[in-house]
Amino acid sequence: MKNTFRLYSIFIICSLTFISSFAKANELQITLLGIKQSDIYVYSIAESKNNLIKEFRNVQKNETVSIDIPNDYLPGEFIVYFEFNTSPQTQKPQTAERMIILNDRDIKFFANPLFINNQDSTYFGKNDIENKTLTGFVQNVVKNIEMLDILQTFLLSYDNSESGVYKAGIKDFLQRCTEHNNWIDEQIKEHKNLFCSNMFYFYYVPNISWNGNTMQKRQSIIDNYFVGMDFSNKEILRVSYLKNWMDSYVNKYIELASSYEMVNSLFITAGQTAIEKAKEGDPYFYGWMVDYFFNGYESMNIQEGITMLKQYTNDPKCMTYKRKEIEKRVNGIQSLQNGVLAPDFKFNDASGQKLNFHDYKTDAPYKLVLFWSADCEHCHEIIAELYEWNIKNKSKLKVFAVSLDESETEIPKWKLEKERLNAWTHILTQGGVNSTEANAYYILSTPTMFLVHSKTNKIISSPMSFRELMEDIN
Repeated sequence: MKNTFRLYSIFIICSLTFISSFAKANELQITLLGIKQSDIYVYSIAESKNNLIKEFRNVQKNETVSIDIPNDYLPGEFIVYFEFNTSPQTQKPQTAERMIILNDRDIKFFANPLFINNQDSTYFGKNDIENKTLTGFVQNVVKNIEMLDILQTFLLSYDNSESGVYKAGIKDFLQRCTEHNNWIDEQIKEHKNLFCSNMFYFYYVPNISWNGNTMQKRQSIIDNYFVGMDFSNKEILRVSYLKNWMDSYVNKYIELASSYEMVNSLFITAGQTAIEKAKEGDPYFYGWMVDYFFNGYESMNIQEGITMLKQYTNDPKCMTYKRKEIEKRVNGIQSLQNGVLAPDFKFNDASGQKLNFHDYKTDAPYKLVLFWSADCEHCHEIIAELYEWNIKNKSKLKVFAVSLDESETEIPKWKLEKERLNAWTHILTQGGVNSTEANAYYILSTPTMFLVHSKTNKIISSPMSFRELMEDIN
């Protein structure tokens, strides 16, 4: 797959998302303008997934290519991605991309990759309604949001709450905010039958209580963050910008932290608040919110947050896709606490003799059980640091690299890595994440590490990074 496409900020017209509930098969025609030739790729990015739908090689200037979009992707948001050279001397190709909306009409898209966002050079045929409506909406909404952002920044940093200028600024902000949100309401009603109207929800601006200090004002922004959002609208779940919108919400909480220790606590509070809001709406929106925070807690190893989610996975109304994963992870947290005996497993030593992990004797004070995959980029980041350190400090740590590779493409990569990392003991599981070893350690993703006392075989910690591992060892 090509590089993962970034989602632009709300101020860029070409990177908007959308949604609708009625889908019909439709044809997308792309006409190349402005350059001699280009490779063209069409990706579906609904629900933040990048799926290559079609690729066209060596498309010539003024040539038209077409694709019938499968019903499964409609209605949806798509990226048309161009890769081209403007001169024979250019070694690295240039690229351009443009988000487009596809719903229930055939669409003609005329694109000049050199001016991909210029409406005079890149445009849609007369049959398009969705993209043109969304463009007109954004042209209006951006002006309002830019001014509200300027006013909010000024008011949050102004140091004299008794000043007439400050009070006038508050009055102006409140008036503009009310007018802006009322206008959003009107636009959603006016275009409710259009697919793109579901994107409008992300342009509401939270009202703010301007009483108190700067921290209290920032908390007020968070408290009002979900203004206008319709959690009963399941269609919004197909909008790729939803994740970025939630990332912004979480970041606002994190900005309140005055110490590193506060980050986890604030992240958990953010999750509880957001999930309770979504809980009042569509069961699938409720479930999406639980899944979103599970992914966040898992990536940061916030065990208290993962455990907190169990109350929602026990709710039959919560349509989470991560129910089994969350329950497995919670069981792992409760079972594999620091100080408990690490699960045993069998492996072959360098001579081919089959041994138990518990029975393995080493002079090193620690044993490390590392679950990894040769296809895991983050694994390689940790392994690069860990292996170099371990080569110089063999007397401190014995590493057991437990591979979850199982596919025809993964196994050859693992074999190459096994030869390169020949100072470690390697175990290839049978069944990957569903193997006996992975289940014993409640593994859901890689890399996952368990630092074990070599004499007692008790778990000391489950570090998330090389830095944390070094802190636990030292």
